[in-house]
Amino acid sequence: MRRLTKQFDRSGAAALHELSLDVQDGEFLVLFGPSGCGKTTALRCIAGLEEPTAGEIRIGDRDVTGLPPGARDVAMVFQNLALYPHLSVADNLAFPLVARRLSRSDVERRVAAAAARLRITDLLDRRPAQLSHGQRQRVALGRAFVREPLVFLFDEPLSHLDATLRFELRNELLALHASLRTTMVYVTPDQAEAMMLGQRIAVLYEGRLRQVGSGAELYAHPADAFVARLIGSPGMNVLEGRGGSGEWGVVWCGSLKVPVPESVTGVVQVGIRPEHIALLKAGSGNGDADVRAVEPLGSETLIHLDAGGMPLVAKLLGLPSFTPGRKVGVKLDAKQLHLFDISGARLA
Repeated sequence: MRRLTKQFDRSGAAALHELSLDVQDGEFLVLFGPSGCGKTTALRCIAGLEEPTAGEIRIGDRDVTGLPPGARDVAMVFQNLALYPHLSVADNLAFPLVARRLSRSDVERRVAAAAARLRITDLLDRRPAQLSHGQRQRVALGRAFVREPLVFLFDEPLSHLDATLRFELRNELLALHASLRTTMVYVTPDQAEAMMLGQRIAVLYEGRLRQVGSGAELYAHPADAFVARLIGSPGMNVLEGRGGSGEWGVVWCGSLKVPVPESVTGVVQVGIRPEHIALLKAGSGNGDADVRAVEPLGSETLIHLDAGGMPLVAKLLGLPSFTPGRKVGVKLDAKQLHLFDISGARLA
């Protein structure tokens, strides 16, 4: 994609704003971001279901920007599955091949191969209404795989499944990608799904690309404060702080005194992940904070704090005994601090 722009209403903001992104041959790339960030619009532009206002889309060495969907050699799996209720599973799988007028033997071979790969061979004579939602999802995936396209496109295909089945099908998608080695572009607002599936993750917000990289890169080196808050469970704490001529090498974030490089002055934003915070006896560490809420999660506990008007979340192992209203000392791991300027851009 080169400077891809999509504007539905001339008087409104662009759904995509000059998006430039390369997806490598055979890569599993995830488009990730909150609702309305432009990820599905980008996918539909690749598929040819939306016409971009400006920019270019190339698949391999072909410019496909003006081509209809059927001429792009892509296959798309939708959130709503879009199976034909009056056709059997076998006929649903065969439909895109019959439409392309492939020979009967080729159709039967591809349908059998897709059914075996997705473990739905025993369902070929049934109709969609006779299947569970997970089985219907496998049929929708199979209908894309039989086409053997250059690119697979997935628009939140697992969002309606329960957690156990969703995890199972994620694993199957990874296994299918490893065996097919075909380029896949996958849209999801689910961070766990993005981190598990994506060889790289492209983070979008308000139609703009904020960062692209592996899950580990996004977690360890977020490009800006938005990505820092978005990645992680919960996301990074980002505190506004102020240094000055009398506080060289120090930024005050509410009640917390944070050591920073001496070159940092004025208003900055200091990021720290919840797991890099220790809670001590009041009067020690970087400063004191008040416990506002305790959120036990079993193997770990989230402690919600107020550090002089700055909200802060600490993640501790086990079930520590903290109660709301208690004053504690907060120690930030100085090696794990992230600095951003007032606009949110990462500082070197």
